[in-house]
Amino acid sequence: MLDLPNIIDEPKVRAYRLNRTRELMQQFKMDAVVLFDPLNLRYATGCRNMQVWTSHHLARYVFVPVEGPVVLFDYGGALHLSDHLETIDEARPARSWDYFGSGNRAEEHANKWADEIVDLLHKTCGKGATLGLDRADLLPMLAMQHRGIKMKDAKGPMEMARSIKSMDEVAIIKNSMQVCTDAIAHMRKFAEPGVTENFLLAKMNEYNMMHGGEYQETRLLNSGHHTNPWFTETSDKKIENGEMLVFDSDLIGPDGVFADQTRAFVIGDKKPTDEQRVLYNHAFEQLQHNMELLRPGMTFEEFGERSWKMHDIYVPNRYAEMIHGIGFGVEYPVIYYPEDHETWQYSGTFEEGMCVCVESYIGPVGGDEGVKLEQPVLITKDGPVALTDCPFEDDYL
Repeated sequence: MLDLPNIIDEPKVRAYRLNRTRELMQQFKMDAVVLFDPLNLRYATGCRNMQVWTSHHLARYVFVPVEGPVVLFDYGGALHLSDHLETIDEARPARSWDYFGSGNRAEEHANKWADEIVDLLHKTCGKGATLGLDRADLLPMLAMQHRGIKMKDAKGPMEMARSIKSMDEVAIIKNSMQVCTDAIAHMRKFAEPGVTENFLLAKMNEYNMMHGGEYQETRLLNSGHHTNPWFTETSDKKIENGEMLVFDSDLIGPDGVFADQTRAFVIGDKKPTDEQRVLYNHAFEQLQHNMELLRPGMTFEEFGERSWKMHDIYVPNRYAEMIHGIGFGVEYPVIYYPEDHETWQYSGTFEEGMCVCVESYIGPVGGDEGVKLEQPVLITKDGPVALTDCPFEDDYL
C-alpha cells in the first residue's frame, strides 16, 4: 500500500516543484531560466492561464533564478491570476512579438523583450550569468545573441525535475487517474453499435470536464479497421457490432495531470473472435511482462534487452515507445523499442518516484484490427505500483 496523504498541502507541492526546478538548474549550471512552455511554467509556479492557447503563442513566461525573486510575465489583463501564489514574487505584463499582434513591429517588440530580460538577469544574477530557455522563437533568440547573453537549453533540467514525484504529487496523479477511469466507465455506457467514434470521444471528454478536467491532448478513439495501424484520428465513422474499440484516453484531468490510460473491448453483443482474443492476449502479455521489469536502478538499455520479444508480424506496426513518463504530459524518460535504440535511445536509469506509462500495441501487418493497452505505474523500491484500477477484459484472456 502507498502511504499517500488524504489532504493535499498545495503550498507544499508548489514548494517541492520550485525547489526541484532550482536544484536541477544548478546541476545544469544555469543561473536563471525563462520558461515559456505552459507545462514548465505551471510546474515551477503553480500558475495556469490559457494553457492550450499559450502553447502556440508565446505570450506568457516566467523568470526563475536559482536565487532571487520569481517574476511572472502574464498575458495582458491576467496579472491577478497569481495574486494568491507564494511562488511568485512579482507579476508583470508579458511582451509578445508574434506577428499577428506585432505585424511589422515584431523585431522591435522582440528587442524590447530582450532588454527587459537582460536587465532582470543582470540585476538578479550579475553580469556574465547563464540564462536557460526552454523554448524560443527566432527573433528573441537573435536579440539575446546580439546582447552577448550566454544561453543554454532549459528543457533538460525541467524534464529531470519533473520526473521524480513527491508523495503529494502521486496522490494528485491518482486522483486524476480515478477521474479518467470514471470517464471511461461513463463512455462505455454509450458504447453500442451505430454510434460514432466522435460521439464516444465526446462522452469521455464530457465526464472529464464536468469533474475538474481541463482538455484532451489527442483524438485517439478508434474502431475496426481504424485500429490498425494505430494513430488514425477519431472520426465520424459508425461503430459496428463485433468491432474492436480501442482508445487512448490522453485526458488532461484535474490539477493538469496527464491521465493516460488505454483499453480495448469488443462493441455490441458479439463475443470476441479468436483473432481478437489473440491480439488482446499478446497485448496484455507484453504489458504485464514489461511492467514487472520496472525497478529503481535498472538502466534503459537493460530494460530494452529484457523487454517482451515482439512477434515479427507485429514489429513493423509497433508503437513509438514502450515506456514514457507522465506528469503534466508525456515526460522523461522515454524507452524505445530495441529496433529503434540505435537511432533514438539515450542512456539513463529508472529511479524511485518516477511515474511512467507502460505501452503495448499489437497490430499485425495486413491485419484488420489492432489492440492497444497502457497502464500508468509508480516505480517504488519494491517495484511498480499501479496508479489506476481501470479494468482489463479478463474474460478475453
